Amino acid sequence: MGRGPRRLGILGDRPGETTMRSFRPALLASALLVATGLAHAADPEVPRGPLPRTVVPSLVKLELKLDPKQARFSGSTRIEAKVAKATDTIWMHGRDMKIGKAEAIVGGKRIALTATDADVSGVLKLSAAEKIPAGDAVIEIAYEAPFGELQGAYRVKPDGNDYVVTQMEPLGARTAFPGFDEPSFKQPWDITLIVPENDVAVANSAETKTEKLGDGWKKVTFARTEALPSYLIAFAVGPWDVPAGPDISPNGSRTQPIKLRGIAAKGQGERMKYSLANTPAIVKGLEDYFGIPYPFDKLDNVAAPDFWAGAMENAGLIVYRDTLMFPDEKSAVGARQGFWGVSAHELAHQWFGDYVTMKWWDDLWLNEGFATWMGNKVHGQLRPEAHTDRGLLEGAIGAMGADSLASSRRIHEPIKDFTDIQSAFDGITYQKGAATLVMFENYIGPEKFKQGIRNYMKAHARANATSADLIGALAAQSDNPDAVSKAFFSFIDQAGVPSLKIDVDCAQGKPVLVLEQQRYVPLGSTLSPEQTWGIPLSVRYADGGQIREEKGIVTGKQARFELKQAQSCPAWVMPNAHGTGYYRFSLAPKWQQSLSDAFAKLDEREQRVYADSITSAYGAGQLTPSQFLAALPQFANAKVRQTASAGMFEVARMAVFQTKDAAERAKFRAEAAEIYRPRLQALGMSPKPGEEDDDRLMRSNLIAYLADSLKDKGVRDMLAKQGRAVLGIGGSGKLDPDAAPRDVRGWALAMAVEDGDKSVFDVAEKHFRATQDAELRGQLLRALGSTHDPKQAEHARAMVLEKGLLRRNEIPNILGGQTDDDTIRPQMRAWLDQNFSELEARLAPAGARLLGLYAERMCSDAEATELQDKLAKRMETVEGGPRALKQEVEGIRLCAAQVKAREGQPLQFSKK
Repeated sequence: MGRGPRRLGILGDRPGETTMRSFRPALLASALLVATGLAHAADPEVPRGPLPRTVVPSLVKLELKLDPKQARFSGSTRIEAKVAKATDTIWMHGRDMKIGKAEAIVGGKRIALTATDADVSGVLKLSAAEKIPAGDAVIEIAYEAPFGELQGAYRVKPDGNDYVVTQMEPLGARTAFPGFDEPSFKQPWDITLIVPENDVAVANSAETKTEKLGDGWKKVTFARTEALPSYLIAFAVGPWDVPAGPDISPNGSRTQPIKLRGIAAKGQGERMKYSLANTPAIVKGLEDYFGIPYPFDKLDNVAAPDFWAGAMENAGLIVYRDTLMFPDEKSAVGARQGFWGVSAHELAHQWFGDYVTMKWWDDLWLNEGFATWMGNKVHGQLRPEAHTDRGLLEGAIGAMGADSLASSRRIHEPIKDFTDIQSAFDGITYQKGAATLVMFENYIGPEKFKQGIRNYMKAHARANATSADLIGALAAQSDNPDAVSKAFFSFIDQAGVPSLKIDVDCAQGKPVLVLEQQRYVPLGSTLSPEQTWGIPLSVRYADGGQIREEKGIVTGKQARFELKQAQSCPAWVMPNAHGTGYYRFSLAPKWQQSLSDAFAKLDEREQRVYADSITSAYGAGQLTPSQFLAALPQFANAKVRQTASAGMFEVARMAVFQTKDAAERAKFRAEAAEIYRPRLQALGMSPKPGEEDDDRLMRSNLIAYLADSLKDKGVRDMLAKQGRAVLGIGGSGKLDPDAAPRDVRGWALAMAVEDGDKSVFDVAEKHFRATQDAELRGQLLRALGSTHDPKQAEHARAMVLEKGLLRRNEIPNILGGQTDDDTIRPQMRAWLDQNFSELEARLAPAGARLLGLYAERMCSDAEATELQDKLAKRMETVEGGPRALKQEVEGIRLCAAQVKAREGQPLQFSKK
């Protein structure tokens, strides 16, 4: 799944732009409010983890009657199953359903089943009137249920028309139909939809038949699917536009074309031209890598107008947040790259996740870490200007922030019950999982690694697999399978970031790296550093006139790594060659200085990991603020924008938490701006025809950083002027989306509202209410949420509760900016307290974003305790809630420790 918070930013971030408004690691876990009245039952008989394998489905026949205009729908399931041993109890899943009839059929005999809601997670107990014997059986259930809120089958009404969309992962399927709702139950599905006769109905597989039923209804039957788990089932109903894309022409062993279509809200189909035109190239790139044809009978891309995730990889019917499907060649760079990146990610899932599926949620990284790695690979091959290898590295460094917490998860984290599942959808699964694959691909070698992937796919085709299966297939391609396997498991089976202390011994014979391994521990953490991994170390170094590279697996707390190719003592050593390793390093002072002196000789990824070695040393308390600030000009002048941006977050954080008063804060921000302003001046304030995408992104990042984080008046004034022009203020009064460059339009609108009066706010609201363009709506909402006027902020919050005004995925946009202002923030928290349950229900299954919003700018032990006491009970039965709260509380305490440890230390910039 392509998650919204991960790609689009949590609560108020603009795609493709930098904001420093969140000062703790983003909590990517999200939550699902359980609407039943059940407690989290203590009955030990109830299976809250994997279901027993007493009854295993072999085919599911699903018939649903869906009218998007109604609040409820009805359906029936017929499940053909194998019964392993005689039983009078069938455990399955179903939630918030009214079950009218349930029976087991054995031979010609029907056995009545009584359905009981057994657990808050949606476990359903079917008690048989008599024993069901071992062998073949059929389970038939007729039921009705309400449409959900952004999960299961749910309704949307973006334009006055009613639609049904689905989101089954992770646990939405059990609200749409009763069944065996976990990944290891993987079987074919026969899907039939009874819908209003003028509506379009689509599902995972191709339509085979449509029958008129009379009374305004029709029945649409779809081809039997390949074997799929319930979380990949999808359908959509409504007055959709269905634009035809180009056929995906035959490729390799696939001799038939694949039909490609778009599915968009009425009148929006034309906006899918760019995304449909570019989808075939991604499919072909993936087919070429896997050596396996696209696994399904057709491909539909759904542009969903209200969708909480970024996208969802349903087999043959991928659902995207509509803005991801609507870019064109004139769109902002972030919007275009968003399409390519998310589409490549979801299409990679058609093999990794859909064709081969994890057995249980503890192996979610097999889906998401792999799709992150593979999606970036094919995106980068097709669009080299996107520099996706840099994006992967940036994701890995971001994951290291969450991985530095004592409450961090393992990649391969045990999932004990339903509250743990949503926690797995985080940066550890996605970005650390991808970074681990990058590291071992580099160590094993790209071609051998690809062969290992192909062998794994063939061995588990249309079935389920585990981490051990993948690691075994990859390790078998290496020169030392046992060592590689052990090293790989050390990264997925324990949390934390490896940290290497490194010196160089040139006293005798070949030079040797003297290594000490431990876990990276941030300042103020309760973590023990005593931890080791099997690290695939890759080193580059200067040996006379040569740059050499060596690699090997390092184990144990202390080790010596001989530079076997060296002819002399190296001039400098880069301990993470090409930035492919998921580990941090610190060099002995002499070697640290030599690497700094050689900064220009490092490749772009090495410069970025060198910059991370400085920021992480500061985070661990090994550098004073002034020492850290002195390093920033070197990074700011680097060619690559990710390195130039290194340290921005820490500077913004210093300004908020480590300055004593407004005057000192303003002075500090002005001095920080002097580091970054020359880079912006060199780029120019406006886009240039034909310039590289990376230059456009660097410009927009710098503009956003200077305006929002450093409060630079000149940049803010420029943006505000552009924002007023977009709003038509001082001109025609009409909305003019092209009056500001698209890469900064969101910030321009925000600055216009922040620095304007009530009339500007009112015009922005008027334009918001008049447009259905999802991108503009999001930008206008974020602007409205950015106001510093308490009455306007109160009005903005009231808009959230105004019935039918906001799409549910828009709610975070208007709330995110209200954490900035010291006056508005307490009011926003009080409002959240008052409306928490309603908001959480509407955002399900993304409700835990409210937790991060509520905690923003907390940075004291007292606030950490208050948050824990206030929300602990509330989070107990929320998916992902317990861990999300634990991580928020820990983040607040770490912030407090950092501030306390640095009290009295000057914030002095280098005068060089």
